[in-house]
Amino acid sequence: MSEKNLAEEIAKRRGRRYPAHEFIAEKFPDYMEALLHLDEIIRAKERRFDERMHELFHILALAVEGSNPHNQPHLKQHLKKGLKLGLHPEEIAEALMVCVNPAGSKVLTYGVTCMLEAIDELKDEGWTYPD
Repeated sequence: MSEKNLAEEIAKRRGRRYPAHEFIAEKFPDYMEALLHLDEIIRAKERRFDERMHELFHILALAVEGSNPHNQPHLKQHLKKGLKLGLHPEEIAEALMVCVNPAGSKVLTYGVTCMLEAIDELKDEGWTYPD
């Protein structure tokens, strides 16, 4: 696959174009191919957890690891996808609360703040949450 196609494929799978992915696809196409293959192994095959839960895991990992502004757009992208897949804000907040003991309360505050911003952005885009 060409570098351009690699960058397009990862953007399609992630739902957003990240400059870092484009750089990696151009400079290290073998690494990007491996990343795409790993993505297929994790997400494309039938597993115990569905895509909705995979998004919840992404949200938790990003909130725990990041918990700072530079990571916010990435986290909000996964929050939006998770909400669109049917995650309820209460489910996300509860999962973030579980992280408080091992990771600190900043994870809950940061995660819920990003979630509320993601919900507002989705509303601005015309999306309504199915109650």
